[in-house]
Amino acid sequence: MKASFRRAIFTLVLIVALAAIHLYIYTQNIDLKYQNTDLKIELNELRSKNRLLGSQVAKREDLKQIEKIAKEKLGMTYPSKMHYIDSQAAKTSLDGGKK
Repeated sequence: MKASFRRAIFTLVLIVALAAIHLYIYTQNIDLKYQNTDLKIELNELRSKNRLLGSQVAKREDLKQIEKIAKEKLGMTYPSKMHYIDSQAAKTSLDGGKK
């Protein structure tokens, strides 16, 4: 009877140990699911912020916006006279008209 009692105690300890392991794995699984949900939320927030920053970059690259800032904030204006140098005429005058 002593051997059957030991066997019963061993079986009981084994069942309790397996239940504890199962409970530990189950709680770890729940924790990982919460972490996964938090990371998905953070990813969506970062994607939203990325879209916002992309639109801000596009706005700053807009030529009309650049022109407006140059005129209003930097006081730039278009030149009133344009001076051109004809490179062919300059070359001809330097060569003495030879080709």
